[in-house]
Amino acid sequence: MQDNLEKLVYKAKEGDKNAFGEIYKTFVKKIFRFIYYLVYDRELAEDLTQLVFLKAYKSLPSFLPSKGTFQAYLYAIARNQVIDYQRRKKELSLDEVDEPAAIFEIDNEVIQTENKNTVDKLLATLDDDDKQLIIWRYFEELQFAEIAEILNENEGSIRVKLHRLLKKLKERVEKQV
Repeated sequence: MQDNLEKLVYKAKEGDKNAFGEIYKTFVKKIFRFIYYLVYDRELAEDLTQLVFLKAYKSLPSFLPSKGTFQAYLYAIARNQVIDYQRRKKELSLDEVDEPAAIFEIDNEVIQTENKNTVDKLLATLDDDDKQLIIWRYFEELQFAEIAEILNENEGSIRVKLHRLLKKLKERVEKQV
């Protein structure tokens, strides 16, 4: 898949809109899901997702594969979009959780209906950086190296942060039981 993605990125950089359309189809659900679990607002997540792809398309000529993967590039743009929104908004409401639109279905393996509320409550207790780590590693199944690349941090520090975060979440779950 990585070779195919590299070819699509190359074609898109050369101006092939259909190639960028394929990139969009490949990543739109993942980027939406990532943003959704940071903002808990379907419409806002859809808007921010579209902005991510618009920015990615406009900045495509400056993307350098030698600097990292295109997936990491998209997640970095998405992360920055959410941060920019939060700076403008100052306060996000995590109380209202809507189901995503059918076009952006969340995979049943990721969150089963009976566990959704528990997962939502746990995610809502985390700060944005911790929430992003959980989403990237367990929802989007990114490798530690990719997360480190997105955050411009050492891979080992990402592993340690995630280990500590999981320990903290486990303690919270045990207190609820």
